[in-house]
Amino acid sequence: MRKEKWFVPDYYPGFRCKTDRCRHTCCSSWRIPISKKEYQKLITMDCSKELDRAVQNAFVVPETVSDDVYRYVSFNWLGQCPIQKDGLCSLHMEKGESYLPKVCKLYPRSLKKVGPHLVASCSSSCERVVEMLYEMKEFRIVETEMEEEAQLFYEIGERETEQILLFQTLLKDRNTSLAESICDICRRINEKEFLRDLNSKEDPLSDAIRLLSRFKDQNNFFGEIAGAVVHRYRDDLSLFETDRKKFEEDFPDWMGLFERVINNSMVYECFPFVDKRADQTSVYKGLCLCYGLLRLVGIGYHALHDKKEDLIDAIAALFHLIDHTAFYYNAPFIVDNAAVFLKL
Repeated sequence: MRKEKWFVPDYYPGFRCKTDRCRHTCCSSWRIPISKKEYQKLITMDCSKELDRAVQNAFVVPETVSDDVYRYVSFNWLGQCPIQKDGLCSLHMEKGESYLPKVCKLYPRSLKKVGPHLVASCSSSCERVVEMLYEMKEFRIVETEMEEEAQLFYEIGERETEQILLFQTLLKDRNTSLAESICDICRRINEKEFLRDLNSKEDPLSDAIRLLSRFKDQNNFFGEIAGAVVHRYRDDLSLFETDRKKFEEDFPDWMGLFERVINNSMVYECFPFVDKRADQTSVYKGLCLCYGLLRLVGIGYHALHDKKEDLIDAIAALFHLIDHTAFYYNAPFIVDNAAVFLKL
């Protein structure tokens, strides 16, 4: 495979998995699909008896079987991948990267061809990625050469490519607040509907808590976070203002961090062309929800757990939902007036 020019966030070349130092590993409580070809390779490989036993008991049959989603990785009683041992992948250690399922090999990376351009990025659902975004001062896209193969393809023209770059630039404009920058992006997508949403009489905090309460029963770390934040404000919304002031004092660069995290997700999702099913005139709603949920989760969880690492973990958990579900596609159906979330 020859080297080609890729556009990547500037942290991308330096990204390395934390392996056993990760506080919340990506293979815990996550439905990891593997293809029929990958499954057959794993169950017939020559390996140690210990690894063979783990692999033979590591998979469950999905409700709908296909060649691409032939099995799911099951979980042990701790909610962890049964092939994992002490935070490390036994398969990777014994057989090497070539035996890893594609999802495990790539995560948190995404390799796309966007129009004529090759674009690689990492999901904000990975705690190491969020740590790197926390540490940097500016989110930048740079050119590099890599021997990689695109996995996803977006057939868009030069005009649409320019729109992607414009939105990333607008989001970084700190001559305005982050919420105002997002307003500018939303107006360019669908000004009439966005302003109607924004001027609705809905209470953004109550709406955000109602939305978050729908996620609190998830069987993963984000469900725990959502439940804790909902419980804090359920009986006393006035706590939010006190918590907001403390959060902004403790994290004076909160706006820069949230911008970098959202911008990173926009690159990962190829915003605003995130899903060919999505109506491009309503995709702005997902961006508003990203901002509102970041504010609510960041402020609320910090009131309960005040270390930097706790904020990073909460952000990564939230983007498990945003980056790995049809979040932008579903956003118009989740909340009627998503734009009010920009008032949080």
